[in-house]
Amino acid sequence: MNGFANAAVNAETLKFIIENNIAATVATIGLVVYFLCTAVVFVLNPVKFGKNYSVQPVDNAGKTEIRVYYGGISFALGLFLAVLAFVFGQPFYSLVGGLIFANTVFFTRFTFTFIDKGWNCPYTRLAIPAEGAFIVVLWICFAVAVAVEHAI
Repeated sequence: MNGFANAAVNAETLKFIIENNIAATVATIGLVVYFLCTAVVFVLNPVKFGKNYSVQPVDNAGKTEIRVYYGGISFALGLFLAVLAFVFGQPFYSLVGGLIFANTVFFTRFTFTFIDKGWNCPYTRLAIPAEGAFIVVLWICFAVAVAVEHAI
C-alpha cells in the first residue's frame, strides 16, 4: 500500500495485514496502548503524574509543558505507529520505529542515571527494569517478525 490513495483499509485488508504480521502487530498494539495511556494520564493530570516522574512545574506554563511533552508527544507517537501499521499496512515499520524510540529512551535513561546519580529515585528504580523488559519483548517480536514471518 502506498500513498493516500490506498490509505482506506477495509476489514479484509486489515485482516490480511494482521495475519501476515502477527509479531509486529502485537508489538505495535502494545506500543500504541502504552503511548495512548501515557498521553491520557499526563493530559488529564499533569501535576500528579509529573510528580510520579520526578518532574514538577514551577508555574502554569510548566504544567502545559508536561501536558505537551509527556501527553501530546505520547499521543502523537501512539497515533503515528497505529496509522503506519493499520492504515498504511506497515506494522513491521511501526515495530522498528517503536524499537528505535524505546531503545533510545532506555539507553539515554540508563546512561544519565549514572551521570546524574539518580539511582535512588523511586521512578528510576521502576523505569529502568520496566523499560528494559519492554525492549526485550519488542526485540523478541522483531526477531519473530524477521525469522518466522520474513518481514525483511
